[in-house]
This record gives sequence, structure tokens and C-alpha cells, in this order.
Amino acid sequence: MTDTPLPLIIDCDPGIDDAVMLMMAFLSPHLDVQAITTVAGNVPLAFTSRNARMICERMNRTNIPVHAGCPRPMVRKMVTAEDFHGESGIAGMDVFEPEVPLAPGHAVDVLIEKLSAPPEGGYTVILSGPMTNLAAALIMAPQIAQGIRELVVMGGADTAGGNITPSAEFNIYADPLAAAIVFDAGLPTVVLALDATHQVRAEQVRVDRIRALPGRHAELMADLLDAANRLELRWRPGMQVPMHDPSTVGWVLAPHLFETKRCRVSVVTRPGKDFGRTKVKDSARGPHRWVTVADADGFFALVEDLLKAPA
Repeated sequence: MTDTPLPLIIDCDPGIDDAVMLMMAFLSPHLDVQAITTVAGNVPLAFTSRNARMICERMNRTNIPVHAGCPRPMVRKMVTAEDFHGESGIAGMDVFEPEVPLAPGHAVDVLIEKLSAPPEGGYTVILSGPMTNLAAALIMAPQIAQGIRELVVMGGADTAGGNITPSAEFNIYADPLAAAIVFDAGLPTVVLALDATHQVRAEQVRVDRIRALPGRHAELMADLLDAANRLELRWRPGMQVPMHDPSTVGWVLAPHLFETKRCRVSVVTRPGKDFGRTKVKDSARGPHRWVTVADADGFFALVEDLLKAPA
């Protein structure tokens, strides 16, 4: 990566794995996180907005504004995932009320404002939850697409099958219409679907190596990963938790750890058994890059390097 930090906007729904993702982004000197926007997803909006600010405070990054966004999907009834993230949405961390309040401005308005006046080269935007905020922004101001250098999405599934229905991944299922709007916009997009994230799991030996590192950041990350594994084992005995959302920052910092194929992604929005399914059509000229292979050892080596770096 270049010496100039990459301008980054993170739209998320913390969530344990979102918390690990945010920690990685904050620890890297190569990333300039300019705004965090939150959406209802893993837990309701009030909790995702609080949890994002909790992470900022624990990481001494309260200078980064957190803007609350859409409290529900565009059309469908809201679904959440407390069973996988704990009632607070962030098992593994003691809940507290952050000192710094939410930043003023709705997340959709903030996305429009920032993407309408991007830095040279545009913003990299990470979407690690339902895509409601960006979809609404694209409807209101379609010209903001020009301000996005690259969109990095955690969502979808193809060969891996779904994690909330047999064919649908949670982030897409939570707001399929929003996902369809974003994918149909034709933005340069990297998609880290379950096909890739299931290859990167927090095996205990990897968590133990993180816990053995000095410093409070390593302790917090190990606490989060252990909590995530305990929740995962309740539902999938013998399986360690996949690094869904953290893989997005992994891609931004170290794309050489991943293999992709060019394609065009669409979303099933009609009711039925395939509701929320992502369909992947190979296309040499497609705007989307579907991650097919992820290097788990390389990913966790990256995490350890971030934790070892001077604070």
C-alpha cells in the first residue's frame, strides 16, 4: 500500500465480527477511517450505534464520528441475529454507555455528503451489514457512485449455501431490496461471501496466539473471538467462528491473500424459498469480483502484525 492512508468509510451493524473488523481498521496506519455509519442488522439500530461507539472508545478513536442510519429494512420485516452475537450484539465486551454521543446527521445524508465531495481517487467503502444506508443514498443521489473508488461487501453466498436459510446469507436476507439496488448500481465491488469467509476461522490455536500478545488490544480481540466461538459452538458443534466482517479489512490491507473471479451479482427479491439468495454470473466484464479463495493463515498473521504494531 502507499504511504498515504486510504480514505475509508465503514457502514456496519456491530456485531462481534464487526467489532473485530473495526479494531483491525483502527490499528492499521494505512487506513484513514473518516466516518462510521450504522444500520439495523445483527441487533437493532440503537445497539449497533452504541456498540460502534464502544469500540471507538475502547480503541481511543473517539475522534471518528459515528452516524446512526436506517432503523429497519426498506420493505421487509426486520430480522436480527442476537442468537449469534449475544443480546447486546457484542458478547465478549462489557456493555457501557459511551461518553461521546452519536455524531449529528443521518448516515444516509452523511454518505451523500462525503461521496459527493470525495478525496482524490475516491473513497473505499466497506459494507459489513445490511445495505440499507447506501441503497437509500444511491436512490436519493445516484451521482455519489462516482465518489466510490471501491466497494467492499461482506454478504451473499453461492457454493457455501446460506447461514439463515439454505440459500441466503444474513446481511442480504435482512434487506434483499437494498442489496439488489447496490449491486445493480454497477459499482466496482469486491464481495466477501460465505464462500470465502468460511475458509477463515478463529481456530483456538489462532486465538491463543492473539491472547499471548502483550497489550489490552490483543486481550480485547481474544475476548471477542472466544465469545464468538462459544456462540458458534451452540449452533454448529465442532466449528469455529468464521471471520465474516474482518475479511473486508483483510482485503483492503492485503488483497494478495485472496483470489477472485469477475462476475455480475444479482439478488432474489421475490418471496419464496430463494428469497435473499445471491446469484453469481461469471462475466469477464462484470463490475463485481467474487472472492473464491482466502488464505486463513495469512489473514491471522496480518491480525497479529496489526496487534504487534506500536499503539
